[in-house]
Amino acid sequence: MDTYVSLCCSLPERMEEALPWLVGRWPVLGTQICEAGVGRVTATIFLHPDHEDAVDPLGVALGELGAEDLRVEPVAAEDWLAGYRLGVRPFPVGDGWWIDPHPDRPTAAPQGRLRLAVEPRMAFGSGSHESTRLVLLALEGLEVAGAGVLDIGAGSGILALAAEKLGASLVVALDIDPGTVWVARQIAGQQEEPSRVQFLLGPVACICGPGFDLVLCNMIASHFVPLLGDLRRLIGAEGLAVISGLLVSEREAVTETLAANGLQVRGGATLGEWASLTVARAAHGGSR
Repeated sequence: MDTYVSLCCSLPERMEEALPWLVGRWPVLGTQICEAGVGRVTATIFLHPDHEDAVDPLGVALGELGAEDLRVEPVAAEDWLAGYRLGVRPFPVGDGWWIDPHPDRPTAAPQGRLRLAVEPRMAFGSGSHESTRLVLLALEGLEVAGAGVLDIGAGSGILALAAEKLGASLVVALDIDPGTVWVARQIAGQQEEPSRVQFLLGPVACICGPGFDLVLCNMIASHFVPLLGDLRRLIGAEGLAVISGLLVSEREAVTETLAANGLQVRGGATLGEWASLTVARAAHGGSR
């Protein structure tokens, strides 16, 4: 049986959100995250043996995130997500969502909840992380029916699919990773009703038009801050954006940066150490 390469380490829990973007720079096959005590997680990253030369630079990058106890081990060729997929159970989010990780053996949503079938895959966005939950919670309180929605950094597509469930008339889901877009399209095909979400591959700069009623952006602050100029451009005159993936400790600094880019905070929420902000275009543009 073939063997693959695994890079295992201990990471601060707050850095879990950064992993999808960090590992996307290398030809990784997948990642696995497990709890490892208060404030830390164990991350295991799998690579094909032909790409073993990526282990050292990947280890350096993980070290910059606060990784400890790095070790490289061979692993038998198998579906390393299989055990997790078998053990995970459907779960509610907020007042209206039911996240079902088993599209092949669905569990009906309780009355009053909307079911999203999202099998745990390599693409970020299974619904379990606080940053994703914060956007799902925000959607519950917004007028989504009939809206045009853009999901930037869509990952698994869960947020785009949620907007569609709420009656959005147009949903565009954008990501820069080809594998992620492929996975998102598969997940869209596993929903109870045919999905009309438009999954696009490319940078945010490729999106043009008069603006969207609602823009969703769930990524860590260091990744969405460089996109704020495009983000403001893509929010319609009366539109809103929900930004998630920032730490509570970053909220004040991010709010100031938003203002400097012509974006005004209209609301927000927190879950644990993670925060989301609901923003609109300011009456007058920022300094940039």
